[in-house]
Formats: sequence, C-alpha cells, structure tokens
Amino acid sequence: MLMRRDFLKTLGGIAVGASVGNRNAWSESPLAWPGPIGLELYTVRDQFAKEPLRTLEKVAATGYQFVEIGPGTKPASLDADLRAAHLVAPSGYFQQPKTMDEWKISVEQAHNYGLNYIVVGENPKLDAEQWKRVAEFFNRCGEVSQAAAIQFCYHAHFHEFAPLGDTNGYEILLNNCSPNLLKMEMDIFWVVYAGADPLHYWRHYPGRFPLLHIKDIRKGVTIHHQQSPTPGGPNPFAPVGQGTIDWPRIFAYVEEAGARHIYVEQDLCTLPELEAIKISYDYLRQLRLS
Repeated sequence: MLMRRDFLKTLGGIAVGASVGNRNAWSESPLAWPGPIGLELYTVRDQFAKEPLRTLEKVAATGYQFVEIGPGTKPASLDADLRAAHLVAPSGYFQQPKTMDEWKISVEQAHNYGLNYIVVGENPKLDAEQWKRVAEFFNRCGEVSQAAAIQFCYHAHFHEFAPLGDTNGYEILLNNCSPNLLKMEMDIFWVVYAGADPLHYWRHYPGRFPLLHIKDIRKGVTIHHQQSPTPGGPNPFAPVGQGTIDWPRIFAYVEEAGARHIYVEQDLCTLPELEAIKISYDYLRQLRLS
C-alpha cells in the first residue's frame, strides 16, 4: 500500500503539471480539469455494500480513476478490489473523533488503507468559543496524522458557515489551525447552499483546499441560507452540470484552491446512481474554460 501512496504523489504532480501546461498551450478553451476525476463512494453506497468489486468495476468503466472511501471494509480486501478495478483511493472519510485515542485508531486505519488524506466532518452547531476548542483539538490531530505522513482535512457541510458575529466556524478553523496541520476538503454544494462563495475562501486561504467535492444544486430548489435541506423533502442534488452552480467560474480559479483531487458526489440520486455519475463525469471531462 505504500507503493500506492508513492504512485498518488507522482500522479498528483502530473495532474497539476498537466493543468498548467494545458492552460499555457491552449490559449482559447482549456479543459477545466485535465487531471483524473474521482468519485466519492458514498454516492453508490448501497451497491458498494452489496457488491464491492463489481461496483468498483462499474465506477471505473464510467471513466473514474480515483475514489474516496469510508472505513467500512477491511484494508486487504479493499486494496485487492481497487487493484482489480484499476482504481486508486487517495483519501478516506472517517468518523470525527471525540478523543485523541479515537483519533490515533483512525490514523492507524488510514495508514493501513494506504491513504494520503484522512477526512472528517460532523456539521455541528457550535458557538465561537466551541469552534476555537475544536481548532485546538484539530491541531493536535494534525500532528498525529502528520507523523504518519497523512494529511488531515476537514469537510464542512452547512452549519459551519452560520454567522458568528463577523466570522463563522469555518473561518475560525482556518484562522486557528496551522495550514500544515489542517487542510480542507471543500464541498462546493454546501458552500454555495449556505450562501458563501468558494472563491472567497480560495483567495483568502490559498492552497488550503487539496480535495474538492463536486456536486450540483438542483434547478428549482428553494434555498434558505439559514436552513439546511429538510430530511425527506425535495431532493436538492443534481448531476454535475444539470444544476445551478456556475462550474466554469469555479474551475477558472481552482488552482488558487491548491486542489489535487476532485470527487463527484451526489448524496441522493433521482436517476439510477451509475447513470447519474456518468452524466457528471461526462460533463466534467468535456468542460472547458472560455
């Protein structure tokens, strides 16, 4: 699995280099993201739980080269299935720890999976002082993961962007955590749904966002920036390119984010999941910048 980590570092460098080279060589309409495209396996969670290898093979046949995993399978069997499907897992989404002992167990699991990034995200409702305590804890978590050569990342959902005076929980984390110890996996859907602008954060905290979740907001959905989508209500998620998010604008500045990997994710699909992820993949693979 260490070989996989070395491969990822090499491939990540190629992807970034390809992006720069592509934009220099094609002055008119460069590809928005010329590197490999990943899938968050949560999108196909039901199928993956029943038929892990077959699901991974179908994901790869769609065109995806990367996946983001959860800690639901044994590392040895997952590694064999990924190899068989010709997929690579750079990152994994783990339960947010309450204690340092819990965190050390998660980091060990991430190491066994051969991951480069370990991601957590809880969507809590906290006040400013509570967020500062979380930031202090996250700095300690980052030290532990850094010792294992794994980058710690946080995935925000909705409540992290709730106003707290002139700031919010997301900004408190960014301002109070070391840039080396905590980076972000930005979910574009949730940032936009909460009424924030991804580019604002990329410009103020450049290079802090190595992982991006790419998912769209369904057309016709009523957005309340102070209220998250109602469970059981209308599905707010759409295949990428079929919703309302301005993806050319997002990808025009993606280098400021420091993005290394992008993952399509769709929490709920109206279409069959494999059909939905194919629509998203095809859109991203053909998306060009004007």
